[in-house]
Amino acid sequence: MLWHGCTAFDKTAIETNGINLAYCAVDTDFGRGFYTTTLERQARHWAWDRYFKWQKDHPGDSGNQPVVLRFRVRRYSLPTPKNDLDRSLAELESLAFVLGDYNYEDFWSLVQHCRQSIPGDKTKGIKEVVYDHMKSPGGWYQLVSGPVAAFWQQRVVMDDADQFSFHADGIDLLNARLAAGKGKGAMGTGDSDYYKWEPVN
Repeated sequence: MLWHGCTAFDKTAIETNGINLAYCAVDTDFGRGFYTTTLERQARHWAWDRYFKWQKDHPGDSGNQPVVLRFRVRRYSLPTPKNDLDRSLAELESLAFVLGDYNYEDFWSLVQHCRQSIPGDKTKGIKEVVYDHMKSPGGWYQLVSGPVAAFWQQRVVMDDADQFSFHADGIDLLNARLAAGKGKGAMGTGDSDYYKWEPVN
């Protein structure tokens, strides 16, 4: 099970248009991607964080709330896949980190590289700069997993937290589950076992 914390407005956009990396932040631990976690409580914290940022930018507005999305994905693919729902994490070009201690250069060099990306702002004339994973060819791994940086410049990770970020066409794996959960996938009817959402209280 992978969880994603966001707002109800984000959820509506995701369900309507699918996961679109163009709307994902660029200055994150593993670069522009759709971030999930195996920990529901962590996704709930992310949802509240996203909601409070929305409130700050929209004072006095209402109708939004924090929510979590849940995706069930396979670790390994079926021997003879029939559709996208039979595909798994094992098929994705992946980069996985287990350690996040101060001296683990492989992890921190990627985080510091990606964190230096610059979000664009047309109103201020700031051009977006996106640093990818530098994987050859293509630049991006489809999936990167590992610890969550609490203070990336000081090389400090969060205790008991993880993240699985989907990049490039790796998001197709989640979009197939999203479609199945809404009743537009290969199964023909909505199946909440693949995807569902719930409000955060």
